Amino acid sequence: MQYLKPLLTLNYWFNTTPPPFVAPIFIGLGIFLAVVFAAGIVVKWFAYAKRGNPPLHRVLSRLGRSLISVSLVGAFFYFVSYEQTPFVSARFWWILLLVAAVVWKIFILLDILKRYPVEKKARLERLEREKYLPKS
Repeated sequence: MQYLKPLLTLNYWFNTTPPPFVAPIFIGLGIFLAVVFAAGIVVKWFAYAKRGNPPLHRVLSRLGRSLISVSLVGAFFYFVSYEQTPFVSARFWWILLLVAAVVWKIFILLDILKRYPVEKKARLERLEREKYLPKS
């Protein structure tokens, strides 16, 4: 429980020249960022495969773009934490990145819940209508 005490102090989060992460946390953070990047690539690839379904393609593209972007910004913070660059390696940037990622995902989720069903229904109706139109 002693190792969690520093997490509750403002000095830990807002120190402009923080001590380096301990090795297991640093390695785990690197692996987590790599997994998020790989997930973003897989989601973007799946979105590319679903080009024929524009509503699904748009949702998957947005999700993949957000995963890749967050992982790249996280990789930048990972690098400056490794280099122990003053101010840029401060811990509060990680909290800011986490908050930004969560807010971004909330907006994507709200978009999915609001627009996706409408677009999907409109697409199905259009496909049903086009089924009976002559091809030219």
